[in-house]
Amino acid sequence: MSHRRPKQEPARVGILVLNYHHPKETLDCIRSLLAREPASTRIFWLENDAKTTWPDAQVVLESSGIPYEILEAESTRPPESGLVGVILNQENLGFAGGNNVGFRLLHRIGIPFAWVLNNDTLLQNGSSDALVRSAEARPEIGLWGTSIQTADGRSYSGGLLNSEDFSIEPVFATEILEGNPLSFVSGCSVFSRTEVAHTIGYLPEEYFLYYEDPAFSMEARRQGLGISACHEVAILHEESLSTGHRSPLMEYYSRRNRWAFIQQYFPDQLSIQGWKVWYRFQSLIFRGAFRRAWLEWLAMQDWRKGRMGRASRSFHK
Repeated sequence: MSHRRPKQEPARVGILVLNYHHPKETLDCIRSLLAREPASTRIFWLENDAKTTWPDAQVVLESSGIPYEILEAESTRPPESGLVGVILNQENLGFAGGNNVGFRLLHRIGIPFAWVLNNDTLLQNGSSDALVRSAEARPEIGLWGTSIQTADGRSYSGGLLNSEDFSIEPVFATEILEGNPLSFVSGCSVFSRTEVAHTIGYLPEEYFLYYEDPAFSMEARRQGLGISACHEVAILHEESLSTGHRSPLMEYYSRRNRWAFIQQYFPDQLSIQGWKVWYRFQSLIFRGAFRRAWLEWLAMQDWRKGRMGRASRSFHK
């Protein structure tokens, strides 16, 4: 079903919100955007696994009264001003693949700026106007983060890779994002010119979930671009909504993709990391953490066999 509003403004920013089995939270995110974003912004609801999830999601969206328009992934035009554009990805393409459908659409139809937002976020302060101003003032910056606040009071804009084991810790300070080559903008809230995303090659889909955001920042740096954050814009983030906090699925993808990331960007570290993970594996066995040890081993074996993308295995929370 499509609803129409007469007011029209040229599209300047496209916001991509990917839904996967959480339409009510996605709706809350989009409502928070509608309350703050200018008419020049186009908001896109990207539905992963739509052949299964869209009937329920459609009921939620219909009951909200928010006007929307279903667009084909290969559409050559944006939704009209005031309408949420809905794109139905029939399969579960993962975080990277699902958002890349939106990235490619924005590039094709000529919307100059893209903002990827997790569906478990709420825009609390500012709007994309501040991000556009920042990007126009500093064209040497390829990717912009925002202030991300969690329910327990933490704030971050991106992450920092630990040089010892390539684990990730959150980072808020702009000077760290801009100055440390191991820093990255969080995929939870990342803003860029659509042409930059196109040049970088979009989010790396082989990761499916996790570590695609540090890889995205690494690719930006390879293009001679910097990363930074605009703290005028703040969002509230409920973490790991789709995968579950420290769920087996999260643990598996994080560990498998960590290996792939090291291989791609720090191949000289593979040998020493192999020894470290062996000691970690023994420690987990000694402590009786057999499930975590199994996931550690499984993730490494799947990476070695080139089993990237969406895992064919089942994981239960």
